[in-house]
Amino acid sequence: MTHINLSLILFVCAALSACFFLYWFAVPQRFRASFLALASIIFIASYSIKYACYFLFNVGLVYLAAVFMEKNRGSGKTWLRVVLFWLVTNLCFFKYSRILQIPALKVILPLGTSYIIFRLIHYIVEVYRKRIPRGAFIDLAEFVLFFPTFLAGPVDRFQNFYPQSREPKILDVALLNEGLGRIALGLLKKFVVADQLAGFIMPVLSFPQSHPSVSVLASVYGLAIMIYMDFSGYTDMAVGTARLFGYRIMENFDRPFLKANIALFWRSWHISVYSWIRDYFFLPLFGYRAREIKVYTGIFCSMIVFMLWHQGTLSFLVLGIYHGLGLILWQIFQEAKRRYPGLRRLVARPYLDPFSTFFTFTFVSFGFIFFAFDTQAAGRIMQRLL
Repeated sequence: MTHINLSLILFVCAALSACFFLYWFAVPQRFRASFLALASIIFIASYSIKYACYFLFNVGLVYLAAVFMEKNRGSGKTWLRVVLFWLVTNLCFFKYSRILQIPALKVILPLGTSYIIFRLIHYIVEVYRKRIPRGAFIDLAEFVLFFPTFLAGPVDRFQNFYPQSREPKILDVALLNEGLGRIALGLLKKFVVADQLAGFIMPVLSFPQSHPSVSVLASVYGLAIMIYMDFSGYTDMAVGTARLFGYRIMENFDRPFLKANIALFWRSWHISVYSWIRDYFFLPLFGYRAREIKVYTGIFCSMIVFMLWHQGTLSFLVLGIYHGLGLILWQIFQEAKRRYPGLRRLVARPYLDPFSTFFTFTFVSFGFIFFAFDTQAAGRIMQRLL
Protein backbone atom coordinates (compact mmCIF):
# COMPACT_ATOMS: atom_id res chain seq x y z
CA MET A 1 0.00 0.00 0.00
CA THR A 2 1.27 3.47 -0.90
CA HIS A 3 2.06 5.61 2.12
CA ILE A 4 0.02 8.79 2.04
CA ASN A 5 2.02 11.79 3.19
CA LEU A 6 -0.58 14.02 4.83
CA SER A 7 1.62 17.11 4.79
CA LEU A 8 2.20 16.67 1.05
CA ILE A 9 -1.54 16.36 0.40
CA LEU A 10 -2.23 19.50 2.43
CA PHE A 11 0.49 21.38 0.53
CA VAL A 12 -0.93 20.31 -2.86
CA CYS A 13 -4.47 21.28 -1.80
CA ALA A 14 -3.28 24.69 -0.54
CA ALA A 15 -1.27 25.36 -3.71
CA LEU A 16 -4.14 24.27 -5.94
CA SER A 17 -6.62 26.43 -4.02
CA ALA A 18 -4.35 29.48 -4.26
CA CYS A 19 -3.86 28.90 -7.98
CA PHE A 20 -7.62 28.49 -8.47
CA PHE A 21 -8.57 31.74 -6.71
CA LEU A 22 -5.83 33.75 -8.41
CA TYR A 23 -6.82 32.36 -11.82
CA TRP A 24 -10.52 33.20 -11.53
CA PHE A 25 -10.53 36.32 -9.31
CA ALA A 26 -7.20 38.12 -9.76
CA VAL A 27 -5.73 37.37 -13.18
CA PRO A 28 -7.25 39.25 -16.16
CA GLN A 29 -8.80 37.11 -18.88
CA ARG A 30 -6.09 37.78 -21.47
CA PHE A 31 -3.30 36.66 -19.09
CA ARG A 32 -4.84 33.44 -17.82
CA ALA A 33 -3.06 31.17 -20.30
CA SER A 34 0.26 32.79 -19.34
CA PHE A 35 -0.62 32.39 -15.66
CA LEU A 36 -1.24 28.66 -16.08
CA ALA A 37 2.03 28.27 -17.99
CA LEU A 38 3.88 30.08 -15.20
CA ALA A 39 2.09 28.04 -12.52
CA SER A 40 3.09 24.85 -14.34
CA ILE A 41 6.74 25.93 -14.48
CA ILE A 42 6.68 26.76 -10.75
CA PHE A 43 5.07 23.35 -10.10
CA ILE A 44 7.95 21.59 -11.90
CA ALA A 45 10.59 23.84 -10.33
CA SER A 46 9.26 23.05 -6.85
CA TYR A 47 10.43 19.50 -7.49
CA SER A 48 13.60 20.33 -9.44
CA ILE A 49 14.79 23.63 -10.91
CA LYS A 50 17.15 21.85 -13.31
CA TYR A 51 14.27 19.75 -14.69
CA ALA A 52 12.19 22.90 -15.17
CA CYS A 53 15.07 24.43 -17.13
CA TYR A 54 15.50 21.24 -19.14
CA PHE A 55 11.82 21.15 -20.12
CA LEU A 56 11.75 24.85 -20.98
CA PHE A 57 14.81 24.36 -23.17
CA ASN A 58 13.03 21.59 -25.09
CA VAL A 59 9.86 23.65 -25.46
CA GLY A 60 11.91 26.60 -26.72
CA LEU A 61 13.87 24.41 -29.15
CA VAL A 62 10.72 22.88 -30.63
CA TYR A 63 9.00 26.24 -30.92
CA LEU A 64 12.03 27.77 -32.61
CA ALA A 65 12.08 24.86 -35.06
CA ALA A 66 8.38 25.44 -35.78
CA VAL A 67 9.07 29.10 -36.55
CA PHE A 68 11.89 28.21 -38.96
CA MET A 69 9.75 25.52 -40.59
CA GLU A 70 7.01 28.04 -41.33
CA LYS A 71 9.44 30.62 -42.72
CA ASN A 72 11.58 28.15 -44.69
CA ARG A 73 9.32 25.46 -46.08
CA GLY A 74 12.11 24.10 -48.25
CA SER A 75 14.10 23.05 -45.21
CA GLY A 76 11.07 22.05 -43.13
CA LYS A 77 11.73 18.32 -43.37
CA THR A 78 15.32 18.82 -42.23
CA TRP A 79 14.18 20.75 -39.17
CA LEU A 80 11.58 18.10 -38.46
CA ARG A 81 14.14 15.29 -38.61
CA VAL A 82 16.61 17.13 -36.38
CA VAL A 83 13.98 17.87 -33.74
CA LEU A 84 12.56 14.33 -33.81
CA PHE A 85 16.05 12.86 -33.50
CA TRP A 86 16.77 15.11 -30.52
CA LEU A 87 13.50 14.32 -28.74
CA VAL A 88 13.59 10.56 -29.32
CA THR A 89 17.26 10.39 -28.31
CA ASN A 90 16.50 12.27 -25.09
CA LEU A 91 13.62 9.95 -24.26
CA CYS A 92 15.66 6.81 -24.92
CA PHE A 93 18.63 8.14 -22.98
CA PHE A 94 16.66 8.92 -19.85
CA LYS A 95 14.50 5.80 -19.99
CA TYR A 96 17.04 3.17 -20.95
CA SER A 97 20.45 4.35 -19.74
CA ARG A 98 19.98 2.29 -16.58
CA ILE A 99 19.75 -0.87 -18.67
CA LEU A 100 23.36 -0.34 -19.77
CA GLN A 101 24.38 -0.51 -16.08
CA ILE A 102 27.31 1.83 -16.63
CA PRO A 103 28.26 3.47 -13.30
CA ALA A 104 28.92 6.83 -14.97
CA LEU A 105 25.35 6.91 -16.28
CA LYS A 106 23.41 7.18 -13.04
CA VAL A 107 20.64 9.13 -14.70
CA ILE A 108 17.28 9.77 -13.05
CA LEU A 109 14.32 10.08 -15.39
CA PRO A 110 12.79 13.56 -14.94
CA LEU A 111 9.16 13.23 -13.88
CA GLY A 112 6.75 13.58 -16.77
CA THR A 113 9.43 13.31 -19.48
CA SER A 114 7.58 10.69 -21.53
CA TYR A 115 4.38 12.71 -21.67
CA ILE A 116 6.18 15.96 -22.43
CA ILE A 117 8.25 14.52 -25.26
CA PHE A 118 5.18 12.85 -26.77
CA ARG A 119 3.35 16.21 -26.74
CA LEU A 120 6.33 17.95 -28.34
CA ILE A 121 6.58 15.31 -31.09
CA HIS A 122 2.86 15.65 -31.76
CA TYR A 123 3.15 19.44 -31.98
CA ILE A 124 6.15 19.62 -34.33
CA VAL A 125 4.77 16.91 -36.65
CA GLU A 126 1.36 18.56 -36.90
CA VAL A 127 2.88 22.01 -37.50
CA TYR A 128 4.96 20.46 -40.30
CA ARG A 129 1.81 18.90 -41.77
CA LYS A 130 0.02 22.30 -41.45
CA ARG A 131 -2.77 20.69 -39.45
CA ILE A 132 -2.49 22.97 -36.41
CA PRO A 133 -1.56 26.63 -35.92
CA ARG A 134 1.88 27.35 -34.53
CA GLY A 135 0.49 29.63 -31.83
CA ALA A 136 2.68 31.68 -29.51
CA PHE A 137 5.49 30.30 -27.37
CA ILE A 138 3.37 30.69 -24.25
CA ASP A 139 0.62 28.58 -25.89
CA LEU A 140 3.03 25.72 -26.50
CA ALA A 141 4.50 26.02 -23.00
CA GLU A 142 1.05 25.91 -21.41
CA PHE A 143 0.02 22.91 -23.53
CA VAL A 144 3.18 20.89 -22.89
CA LEU A 145 3.71 21.72 -19.20
CA PHE A 146 0.05 21.98 -18.10
CA PHE A 147 0.38 20.90 -14.48
CA PRO A 148 -2.80 18.75 -14.16
CA THR A 149 -1.50 16.45 -16.90
CA PHE A 150 2.23 16.82 -16.25
CA LEU A 151 2.90 13.69 -14.19
CA ALA A 152 0.47 11.06 -15.46
CA GLY A 153 -1.07 12.34 -18.69
CA PRO A 154 -3.19 12.08 -20.64
CA VAL A 155 -1.27 13.07 -23.79
CA ASP A 156 -3.73 15.66 -25.09
CA ARG A 157 -3.73 17.12 -28.61
CA PHE A 158 -2.82 20.74 -29.37
CA GLN A 159 -5.86 21.21 -31.62
CA ASN A 160 -8.07 20.36 -28.65
CA PHE A 161 -6.17 22.37 -26.05
CA TYR A 162 -5.20 25.54 -27.94
CA PRO A 163 -8.72 26.83 -28.75
CA GLN A 164 -9.69 26.46 -25.09
CA SER A 165 -6.75 28.61 -24.00
CA ARG A 166 -7.95 31.37 -26.35
CA GLU A 167 -11.66 31.40 -25.60
CA PRO A 168 -13.07 33.63 -22.83
CA LYS A 169 -13.91 31.74 -19.65
CA ILE A 170 -16.36 32.32 -16.84
CA LEU A 171 -16.52 30.42 -13.59
CA ASP A 172 -19.20 27.80 -14.20
CA VAL A 173 -20.60 26.18 -11.06
CA ALA A 174 -21.62 23.07 -13.00
CA LEU A 175 -18.11 22.70 -14.41
CA LEU A 176 -16.67 23.30 -10.95
CA ASN A 177 -18.87 20.59 -9.44
CA GLU A 178 -17.94 18.23 -12.26
CA GLY A 179 -14.25 18.86 -11.65
CA LEU A 180 -14.49 18.33 -7.89
CA GLY A 181 -16.51 15.17 -8.49
CA ARG A 182 -13.87 13.75 -10.84
CA ILE A 183 -11.11 14.58 -8.34
CA ALA A 184 -13.04 12.86 -5.54
CA LEU A 185 -13.62 9.83 -7.78
CA GLY A 186 -9.92 9.69 -8.63
CA LEU A 187 -8.91 9.87 -4.97
CA LEU A 188 -11.39 7.10 -4.18
CA LYS A 189 -10.05 4.86 -6.95
CA LYS A 190 -6.41 5.43 -6.09
CA PHE A 191 -6.23 5.58 -2.31
CA VAL A 192 -9.30 3.60 -1.24
CA VAL A 193 -9.64 0.89 -3.89
CA ALA A 194 -6.21 0.45 -5.54
CA ASP A 195 -4.05 0.87 -2.44
CA GLN A 196 -6.35 -1.29 -0.30
CA LEU A 197 -6.39 -4.01 -2.94
CA ALA A 198 -2.60 -3.92 -3.06
CA GLY A 199 -2.49 -4.80 0.63
CA PHE A 200 -4.39 -8.03 -0.07
CA ILE A 201 -3.09 -9.23 -3.41
CA MET A 202 0.58 -8.27 -3.48
CA PRO A 203 1.57 -10.57 -0.57
CA VAL A 204 -0.15 -13.45 -2.38
CA LEU A 205 1.49 -12.76 -5.75
CA SER A 206 4.88 -12.07 -4.18
CA PHE A 207 4.90 -15.56 -2.61
CA PRO A 208 2.57 -17.60 -4.83
CA GLN A 209 3.91 -21.00 -3.69
CA SER A 210 2.67 -20.28 -0.16
CA HIS A 211 -0.95 -19.83 -1.24
CA PRO A 212 -3.62 -21.98 -2.92
CA SER A 213 -3.78 -21.65 -6.70
CA VAL A 214 -7.35 -20.35 -6.42
CA SER A 215 -6.14 -17.47 -4.23
CA VAL A 216 -3.35 -16.75 -6.71
CA LEU A 217 -5.83 -16.69 -9.60
CA ALA A 218 -8.17 -14.37 -7.71
CA SER A 219 -5.21 -12.12 -6.96
CA VAL A 220 -4.28 -12.00 -10.65
CA TYR A 221 -7.76 -10.69 -11.44
CA GLY A 222 -7.45 -8.31 -8.49
CA LEU A 223 -4.10 -7.09 -9.84
CA ALA A 224 -5.75 -6.05 -13.11
CA ILE A 225 -8.44 -4.16 -11.24
CA MET A 226 -5.85 -2.56 -8.97
CA ILE A 227 -3.75 -1.30 -11.91
CA TYR A 228 -6.84 0.04 -13.66
CA MET A 229 -8.04 1.85 -10.54
CA ASP A 230 -4.57 3.30 -10.01
CA PHE A 231 -4.15 4.58 -13.59
CA SER A 232 -7.72 5.73 -14.11
CA GLY A 233 -7.70 7.35 -10.66
CA TYR A 234 -4.80 9.57 -11.66
CA THR A 235 -6.57 10.37 -14.95
CA ASP A 236 -9.76 11.32 -13.10
CA MET A 237 -7.77 13.67 -10.86
CA ALA A 238 -6.06 15.23 -13.89
CA VAL A 239 -9.34 15.64 -15.80
CA GLY A 240 -11.06 17.05 -12.71
CA THR A 241 -8.26 19.53 -11.97
CA ALA A 242 -8.31 20.74 -15.58
CA ARG A 243 -12.08 21.24 -15.28
CA LEU A 244 -11.49 23.58 -12.32
CA PHE A 245 -9.67 25.92 -14.71
CA GLY A 246 -12.20 25.62 -17.52
CA TYR A 247 -10.41 23.03 -19.66
CA ARG A 248 -11.73 19.78 -21.05
CA ILE A 249 -8.84 17.43 -21.72
CA MET A 250 -8.73 14.05 -23.40
CA GLU A 251 -10.17 11.03 -21.58
CA ASN A 252 -7.82 8.09 -21.09
CA PHE A 253 -10.07 5.14 -20.21
CA ASP A 254 -13.45 3.96 -21.45
CA ARG A 255 -14.54 0.95 -19.35
CA PRO A 256 -11.84 -1.28 -20.87
CA PHE A 257 -12.69 -4.42 -18.87
CA LEU A 258 -16.19 -4.50 -20.37
CA LYS A 259 -14.92 -4.87 -23.94
CA ALA A 260 -15.58 -8.11 -25.82
CA ASN A 261 -12.22 -8.44 -27.59
CA ILE A 262 -8.60 -7.40 -27.28
CA ALA A 263 -8.81 -4.81 -30.08
CA LEU A 264 -11.67 -2.98 -28.33
CA PHE A 265 -9.78 -3.20 -25.06
CA TRP A 266 -6.80 -1.37 -26.53
CA ARG A 267 -9.02 1.33 -27.99
CA SER A 268 -10.30 1.92 -24.45
CA TRP A 269 -7.12 1.57 -22.36
CA HIS A 270 -4.66 4.45 -22.03
CA ILE A 271 -6.41 5.96 -25.05
CA SER A 272 -4.18 9.01 -25.42
CA VAL A 273 -0.88 7.08 -25.60
CA TYR A 274 -2.31 4.22 -27.66
CA SER A 275 -3.76 6.65 -30.21
CA TRP A 276 -0.47 8.61 -30.22
CA ILE A 277 1.49 5.46 -31.12
CA ARG A 278 -1.08 4.69 -33.81
CA ASP A 279 -0.86 8.19 -35.33
CA TYR A 280 2.90 8.80 -35.07
CA PHE A 281 4.37 5.30 -35.26
CA PHE A 282 2.03 2.75 -36.82
CA LEU A 283 0.42 4.80 -39.59
CA PRO A 284 3.57 6.59 -40.86
CA LEU A 285 5.68 3.41 -40.88
CA PHE A 286 3.14 0.71 -41.74
CA GLY A 287 -0.36 2.03 -42.52
CA TYR A 288 -3.70 0.32 -42.80
CA ARG A 289 -3.61 -0.15 -46.59
CA ALA A 290 -0.42 -2.20 -46.57
CA ARG A 291 -0.25 -5.93 -47.14
CA GLU A 292 -1.40 -8.16 -44.29
CA ILE A 293 2.10 -9.17 -43.26
CA LYS A 294 3.15 -5.51 -43.02
CA VAL A 295 0.07 -4.64 -40.98
CA TYR A 296 0.72 -7.55 -38.62
CA THR A 297 4.36 -6.48 -38.27
CA GLY A 298 3.20 -2.93 -37.50
CA ILE A 299 0.76 -4.14 -34.84
CA PHE A 300 3.45 -6.28 -33.25
CA CYS A 301 6.05 -3.49 -33.23
CA SER A 302 3.53 -0.94 -31.98
CA MET A 303 2.71 -3.02 -28.93
CA ILE A 304 6.38 -3.49 -28.14
CA VAL A 305 6.94 0.28 -28.44
CA PHE A 306 3.91 0.91 -26.24
CA MET A 307 5.17 -1.40 -23.51
CA LEU A 308 8.80 -0.27 -23.66
CA TRP A 309 7.50 3.31 -23.43
CA HIS A 310 6.34 2.37 -19.92
CA GLN A 311 9.62 0.81 -18.90
CA GLY A 312 12.63 -0.66 -20.68
CA THR A 313 12.79 -4.06 -18.98
CA LEU A 314 12.59 -7.67 -20.10
CA SER A 315 9.19 -8.14 -18.49
CA PHE A 316 7.74 -5.21 -20.48
CA LEU A 317 9.29 -6.60 -23.65
CA VAL A 318 7.56 -9.92 -22.92
CA LEU A 319 4.33 -8.03 -22.29
CA GLY A 320 4.66 -6.26 -25.64
CA ILE A 321 5.19 -9.59 -27.42
CA TYR A 322 2.23 -11.08 -25.53
CA HIS A 323 -0.22 -8.35 -26.53
CA GLY A 324 1.27 -8.03 -30.02
CA LEU A 325 0.63 -11.72 -30.69
CA GLY A 326 -2.83 -11.41 -29.15
CA LEU A 327 -3.80 -8.56 -31.50
CA ILE A 328 -2.36 -10.40 -34.52
CA LEU A 329 -4.38 -13.52 -33.69
CA TRP A 330 -7.48 -11.34 -33.36
CA GLN A 331 -6.82 -9.79 -36.78
CA ILE A 332 -6.34 -13.24 -38.33
CA PHE A 333 -9.63 -14.33 -36.75
CA GLN A 334 -11.35 -11.28 -38.27
CA GLU A 335 -9.98 -12.21 -41.70
CA ALA A 336 -11.25 -15.76 -41.23
CA LYS A 337 -14.74 -14.47 -40.41
CA ARG A 338 -14.76 -12.40 -43.59
CA ARG A 339 -13.75 -15.36 -45.70
CA TYR A 340 -16.04 -17.94 -44.07
CA PRO A 341 -19.63 -16.73 -43.53
CA GLY A 342 -20.46 -19.85 -41.52
CA LEU A 343 -17.84 -18.97 -38.93
CA ARG A 344 -19.10 -15.38 -38.81
CA ARG A 345 -22.66 -16.57 -38.14
CA LEU A 346 -21.45 -19.03 -35.52
CA VAL A 347 -19.64 -16.46 -33.39
CA ALA A 348 -22.26 -13.73 -33.84
CA ARG A 349 -24.60 -15.27 -31.23
CA PRO A 350 -25.48 -12.69 -28.54
CA TYR A 351 -25.15 -15.21 -25.71
CA LEU A 352 -21.43 -15.51 -26.50
CA ASP A 353 -20.75 -11.85 -25.64
CA PRO A 354 -20.33 -12.40 -21.85
CA PHE A 355 -17.89 -15.25 -22.55
CA SER A 356 -15.94 -13.04 -24.95
CA THR A 357 -15.75 -10.27 -22.36
CA PHE A 358 -14.59 -12.64 -19.63
CA PHE A 359 -12.02 -14.24 -21.93
CA THR A 360 -10.66 -10.80 -22.87
CA PHE A 361 -10.48 -9.79 -19.22
CA THR A 362 -8.65 -13.03 -18.39
CA PHE A 363 -6.18 -12.56 -21.24
CA VAL A 364 -5.44 -8.99 -20.15
CA SER A 365 -5.21 -9.95 -16.46
CA PHE A 366 -2.53 -12.56 -17.15
CA GLY A 367 -0.58 -9.93 -19.07
CA PHE A 368 -0.61 -7.59 -16.08
CA ILE A 369 1.50 -10.13 -14.18
CA PHE A 370 4.44 -9.04 -16.37
CA PHE A 371 3.44 -5.40 -15.87
CA ALA A 372 3.77 -5.60 -12.09
CA PHE A 373 6.57 -8.18 -11.66
CA ASP A 374 9.88 -9.05 -13.26
CA THR A 375 10.10 -12.16 -15.43
CA GLN A 376 11.32 -14.44 -12.62
CA ALA A 377 8.51 -13.46 -10.26
CA ALA A 378 5.99 -13.65 -13.11
CA GLY A 379 7.29 -17.13 -13.94
CA ARG A 380 6.67 -18.28 -10.36
CA ILE A 381 3.11 -16.97 -10.50
CA MET A 382 2.43 -18.67 -13.83
CA GLN A 383 3.95 -21.91 -12.52
CA ARG A 384 1.63 -21.84 -9.49
CA LEU A 385 -1.40 -21.21 -11.67
CA LEU A 386 -0.55 -24.00 -14.12
